[in-house]
Amino acid sequence: RHVDPWFESHSADEFSDVLLCAGLIHDIGNPPFGHFGEYAIREWFQAHLHEMYIGERRITDILTPWQLQDLYSFEGNAQSLRLLSTTPYLGENHGFNLSCSVLGTIMKYPICSNDFINDNNPRGYRKIGYYYSEKDVFEDISMTLGLNGAWHPMSYLLEAADDIAYRTSDLEDAIVKKVITFQHIVAAFRSFCLKDDISDSVRYHMGQLEQYYHEEVSREHRKPELTAVQRWSRYIQDIMMQDAVDAFIINYDKLINGNFIGDLFDDTPSGNIIQAIAAVSEEHIYTSSIKTIPELFGRRVISSLLDQFVPTAILFDSGQPLTFIQRRTMDTISGFYKSMYQDSSQGKPEGEKLYLRLLLITDYISGMTDSYAKRLYQELFV
Repeated sequence: RHVDPWFESHSADEFSDVLLCAGLIHDIGNPPFGHFGEYAIREWFQAHLHEMYIGERRITDILTPWQLQDLYSFEGNAQSLRLLSTTPYLGENHGFNLSCSVLGTIMKYPICSNDFINDNNPRGYRKIGYYYSEKDVFEDISMTLGLNGAWHPMSYLLEAADDIAYRTSDLEDAIVKKVITFQHIVAAFRSFCLKDDISDSVRYHMGQLEQYYHEEVSREHRKPELTAVQRWSRYIQDIMMQDAVDAFIINYDKLINGNFIGDLFDDTPSGNIIQAIAAVSEEHIYTSSIKTIPELFGRRVISSLLDQFVPTAILFDSGQPLTFIQRRTMDTISGFYKSMYQDSSQGKPEGEKLYLRLLLITDYISGMTDSYAKRLYQELFV
């Protein structure tokens, strides 16, 4: 479109490869059980950390307010930046040595918990994007890219891709797992289309779901409901991709200058469709016992693992003696995470070492898959 001369002298791959890489890695810091796992970790620290001591000193009196708030606000996005930028890899301490553009793109919330404490959040971010331990990394990325507290422009495309990939797949998964019926979706879409502010184009796009269903019935397809939802998902994803592209170009100056507010689907047909899908999901999918029971079990898994490992990690490398059981507990933790702690804690004051030991445990647990966390829980406690 000749909107920016940079594209006249650079290949398209230099732009798209950043998004390809960011899309691949942006959820890498999520703990087991996803967002529910994040809540479980936050709640555990909020409930238990004030009860723990080293000698006569309470843990909450040793850590700084910023360090404490990092634990109380544990966030998968901040964990992603930590893992990718500081994990020792191939003998170097630069994480995966990714470019600032890639790391900047995955930072959905360029704000720290200390800013929340001090009510310094002019852009209204809801979550944190980096910890105290990565403050220098964040400042380097932010200064190199000139973010000044704003999202990287490509973060908006990454967020749009996230919605395109997962919003429609939630419906498909729910149909397959029998969490929701096809009739539930149709009824919700019909109700949504009765709103006065819904455009004819949105009504048409949403009406395509029923059209696909009738076509599959006429073909005597064995699973007309599921096939109709799958066809509609592919159809809607094309609409969403085009809306995201158009919005990115229309708002390009604001995006580049850090003045854009909202997301790329605001005031587009896709934005209305996302609202309709979200309404169905909130009412029928996210509250289903098929989803909530595994989440509640996941909370127990994570809480039990934190119960086991945090008290021992507090004493580890503190000069305090460890019992035989505590030494065995530390032996259970991967040497990779312990070496990561040793590298990062060298020369640090005791309070910061304590903070890094607590991150050692959140690193260890958030690096687990759901199945590994369940298996470790069963081996330890069942």
